[in-house]
Amino acid sequence: MKIIVLAGGEGKRMWPINTDKCLIPFLGKPLLYHNLKKIKENVNGEFVIVSTPQSKAEVTKIAQALNLKFQVVVQKQPKGMADALLSAKEYLEGEVLVVNAEDVVDGSIYVQVSQGGADVVVAGLKVEKYFPGGYIKKGTGNPSTSLRTGRVQGIVEKPGEGNEPSDLVKLVVDYFKDGKKLVEYLQNAKSDKDDLYEIALDKMIADGLDVRFSKYQGNWIPLKYPWQILDITTHLLCKIEQQISPGANVSDKAIITGPVVIEEGVRVFEGAVIKGPVYIGKNCIVGNNTMVRESDLEEGCVTGFNSDITRSYIGVNSWFHTNYVGDSVIEGDFGMGSGAVLANLRLDDHTIRVGEEEKVDSGRHKLGLIAGKGSRVGVNASTMPGARVGSNSLVGPGVVLYGDVKENKKVLVKQELEVTEHTPALTSYDHFRDKLK
Repeated sequence: MKIIVLAGGEGKRMWPINTDKCLIPFLGKPLLYHNLKKIKENVNGEFVIVSTPQSKAEVTKIAQALNLKFQVVVQKQPKGMADALLSAKEYLEGEVLVVNAEDVVDGSIYVQVSQGGADVVVAGLKVEKYFPGGYIKKGTGNPSTSLRTGRVQGIVEKPGEGNEPSDLVKLVVDYFKDGKKLVEYLQNAKSDKDDLYEIALDKMIADGLDVRFSKYQGNWIPLKYPWQILDITTHLLCKIEQQISPGANVSDKAIITGPVVIEEGVRVFEGAVIKGPVYIGKNCIVGNNTMVRESDLEEGCVTGFNSDITRSYIGVNSWFHTNYVGDSVIEGDFGMGSGAVLANLRLDDHTIRVGEEEKVDSGRHKLGLIAGKGSRVGVNASTMPGARVGSNSLVGPGVVLYGDVKENKKVLVKQELEVTEHTPALTSYDHFRDKLK
């Protein structure tokens, strides 16, 4: 079987995070590594990974590290799912399993769908509330009890709340018995929109191919928005066990509780508190009286004296000193001046909406700063919940930031100082002592 892994997406909604979604590191490894490893453990086949031009070398390195039998194909421009598959058309033959590179699902779904039993099998996730995605329109007839499958009558894209044809959202875990037939339908599909793949599926159904759904009931974490990095972090952290590298230097006056992974070269100083689940990457420093809770600190981070990092994702080579960082997503190479605070909670307890022109409800009651690579926050500055700062931008000292800052910008406070004469009445320490008597 050919396992087609779609890793060439553009990630328009991920701003200000610029790293390719599948290459964002979690627990010291790119997300693609975690997902390829999970697929390899559950199904046998040759991998065909569709990559962006700039990510081909890194994707190749990841596949080699996992000792996969693989090919890397480049999708020259991000023109959608159908174009990605057609970029790899020479490898689409025999049985084919199509998956997204960055969706986090349980390994059982690959087995469940790839068992086949039809010309096409797609995965459907039961949802309790409306999700803006594609919905499976169920056909008539009794579902198979062995595969929990039923016939698919069609796929309805973003029908709007109240118009859903079923309670099953279609995931991108799709099995095709004949890869060459898939290529044929993709090449014949016509549309002005980015829905050629869905049109090809609908045409297969109309032509009488046996297209079925397999009902999936496990975890599913898509990566469409940057705050979903926090969901993936939590999911992966819940799977770790305590492991402290013998190459780490941990003070016996530090407190470490729960599942905590501390990698080689890490230094944990006196008074530090690490409450798992927490991942501390290679060569990180956890300073005196610092607290780290339920967070992922990637390689080379420095948390200086008296900082609090809570439920956050911290990318490589970021540094802090006397700061509060709550529920934040930091891409990497980030710095904060002393006293700066990344607020994460609205006092009216509403969910946090992100963006200035088109506000998107994150669905989260706690969400701090989302910061692109190379950005800075100066001393005593504060960022409000859901604020975003673009790559290489600076939020200056004392700024209270409510909205977004684009890339390569500097935000400073304008202040006027009034300087007048001052003649103090000098008071000796003896005078103060007399007052205390």
